[in-house]
Amino acid sequence: MSLLKVLTKYSLIIGIIAMVLLVVGTVLEGGSLLQKLLFVIGAPALGFTAYLNKQKMFITLQTVVTIGAILAFFGNLPAILRYVVMVGSGVFGIGYLIKTDYFKEDVWWPLGGLGLLSIAVGFATNTAAYPILFNSLLGAGGVLVALYSAIGFFYFKVRIAAIWLVLNIVFSINPLIIVFSQILS
Repeated sequence: MSLLKVLTKYSLIIGIIAMVLLVVGTVLEGGSLLQKLLFVIGAPALGFTAYLNKQKMFITLQTVVTIGAILAFFGNLPAILRYVVMVGSGVFGIGYLIKTDYFKEDVWWPLGGLGLLSIAVGFATNTAAYPILFNSLLGAGGVLVALYSAIGFFYFKVRIAAIWLVLNIVFSINPLIIVFSQILS
């Protein structure tokens, strides 16, 4: 059996391990070296899981998240450059999905695509300067991707969509708590 077939056979396990790394990263102190390392390892590993399972939306999402994880190591980049890279990668990803006629495979992809763009802009946003905007974008993006994943898992029976469903529910909780606590206080 070829290596690719073995990896595909165990892709759910690979994806769960990557998800655990990312979940642990979300509960760590924001911006810590350990958090950055978990994201820069977990995001591409989850993207590889999506690749093994031929899930274009999740590949695109994880590519954007991986770019954001790499940018986290370059805290001194000008804000405009962060926005260009993150929004550009999100728009490029959406363009890829449109160019490949992904809507013919999945009519629900705009839901995931909107979540992807929201997360991309959130990753570019300075959390210290704009905490409500940062957390609103990440929270909304996570909820949208979770809804997209729920449709994939429960309606289309895509097993690995459960990974993104759980991950994005967990990913959305803290940003949404921060937003609602700021709004209600």
